[in-house]
Amino acid sequence: MLRTRALTALAGIPVLLFFAYLGKYWYAFLILSISLLALKEFIALTRKKNTGLMGAIAYLFVPAALYAVYLRDLSLIIFFWMLLFAILNLVPVFMQGGVKYWESAVTFWGILYTVGLPGFLLAIRFLQDGFLLTLLLFFAIWAADICAYLFGRKIGKTPLAPKVSPKKTVEGFLAGLVASTIAGAALMFFFPLACLGWPGGALLGAFCGFAGALGDLGQSALKRSAGVKDSGSLLPGHGGILDRFDSLLFAAPFYYFFLFYLIQIPMR
Repeated sequence: MLRTRALTALAGIPVLLFFAYLGKYWYAFLILSISLLALKEFIALTRKKNTGLMGAIAYLFVPAALYAVYLRDLSLIIFFWMLLFAILNLVPVFMQGGVKYWESAVTFWGILYTVGLPGFLLAIRFLQDGFLLTLLLFFAIWAADICAYLFGRKIGKTPLAPKVSPKKTVEGFLAGLVASTIAGAALMFFFPLACLGWPGGALLGAFCGFAGALGDLGQSALKRSAGVKDSGSLLPGHGGILDRFDSLLFAAPFYYFFLFYLIQIPMR
């Protein structure tokens, strides 16, 4: 299992970093692909079969929402999300019971999870020094995931959330937090920004590691509710897109707001 995980990571990480380096529509296309695959997995997890109309609304919204982020148009972003809410709120009314309200609510939540959160990955890339800041997020999350997994298996004894994810341990969580802190500090030590030296990198790394762990637990709760081990089988040794990107997606919006509003890094 560990060997398979490592081989998948070695194959996938360079592709992700390459598209992140290219930025612009190349990176946007990658985020769009991740969002569509993640949405497919979410629908499979939350419904035994895809309702045609709800699925069509969800898949049509994905490129529209990400295009608004790509344009960096806040008004358009808000408009699309309010339009989506209105449509999903009224579908059960006009379908006369053909679509239950909870299906609309779950669809909205799934779109928020699989489109709204990836949109922040795109927004981070559009910040000043966006590539380096994207690397900090990636490396902090990956360091936390790897060390939490390895140390959790080796020395983990205290369950972190036994009813949600029995194999996750407090020791693994703490090891991941230390690793993400070191990763953030190291990156900013070698590639310091005018507004962010290595102490700031360490703080952001710890922040990403903590948020990522929460995202991982949230995804575990979703899978346990659905009665499955993995969200999919696309990535050997990891599971599905949501299994691999859950920590990253959950951390991305908090990371973005930290950078944009607290550190006040401007858009390019």
